[in-house]
Amino acid sequence: MERTTNKIIQALAYIAYQQPDHKVNSMKAYKLLWLADRYHLRQFGRTITGDTFFALPHGVVPSDAKNVVEHQKTHIPCDEQYRDKYIKRVGKYWYQAISEPDVMEFSDSDQDALDKVLQVYGGLDQYQLKKLSHGFPEWLAYKDKIESDHTPMAYKIDFDYFFEEAKDDKSGLFVDDPEKLSLVKDYFHEFSNC
Repeated sequence: MERTTNKIIQALAYIAYQQPDHKVNSMKAYKLLWLADRYHLRQFGRTITGDTFFALPHGVVPSDAKNVVEHQKTHIPCDEQYRDKYIKRVGKYWYQAISEPDVMEFSDSDQDALDKVLQVYGGLDQYQLKKLSHGFPEWLAYKDKIESDHTPMAYKIDFDYFFEEAKDDKSGLFVDDPEKLSLVKDYFHEFSNC
């Protein structure tokens, strides 16, 4: 079965739907989606969305989620009519859920991960989440390159960094038994092509 961006679209709609007026700053949504994918990967050996992540000056960004919101070309095929049924761009830095998300697109663990991340981090704004992401291994691994004067400014993140501890994160959401984490990581490598 061919992958599509439907799950990404639903995750974006789900995040926005929980906000006042069902509207959210795009950077905030990207960070919440990254944290939900990070959490789910560490628990179950797969991300929710199947997206690819990049380290950029403003932190960790899910590539296709950003492209979906910004109406740019995606790596995973995107049905634009499907996207436009659930989310719409509102200004340069915001988007809105225009329909209730279709939670049937998610497994129970997908929705649980999204809910946990929204509960723990949903009250932070985009700048607080940007600063938070700068303390995670998946951004720190590329920090020197990003902060140098050289191009490019975006670096594809190796998912192995998602399995490392984020020392500055005080949420407790990413504290896992090392033995279990090692088994999940092995599972991820065995069954993914990332």
